[in-house]
Amino acid sequence: TGDMGVYLDGELFITGRIKDLVIIDGRNHYPQDIEATAAEASDAVRAGFVAAFSVSAGELPAAAGGTGTGSGERLVIVAERAPGAGKAEPGPVVEAIRAAVSRRHAVPIADVRLVAAGAIPRTTSGKLARRACRAEYLAGILGHRHPTD
Repeated sequence: TGDMGVYLDGELFITGRIKDLVIIDGRNHYPQDIEATAAEASDAVRAGFVAAFSVSAGELPAAAGGTGTGSGERLVIVAERAPGAGKAEPGPVVEAIRAAVSRRHAVPIADVRLVAAGAIPRTTSGKLARRACRAEYLAGILGHRHPTD
């Protein structure tokens, strides 16, 4: 099914999905853990509206330091701004996220994007759609919503 779980005291607990795992330098990271850390890093981040995913080094956009070459996976975090934080200077928010993720997960971030509320794609049930967010990020259209969306 793609679900991962653990048995504890005879009960099965679902812990995540294999397809959503972020694998950086051979280490597995649950995106939910990284997303929670990013959301807690700054009041300017909308809690529960952060997407963490990996992209191959060769796919990383030039704006994020990508050169179109390289190997391995790189971490990208997309975070929606919290209400009232639309005019907050992005630099300190991005640095707070980088520092918190580095400290708690020991993984470098290739790119942090702060986007407006509602910019991260969602499923029909309202959950964040990580894979769709990744696709929009790679296509360079993340945050470009049409009024009918």
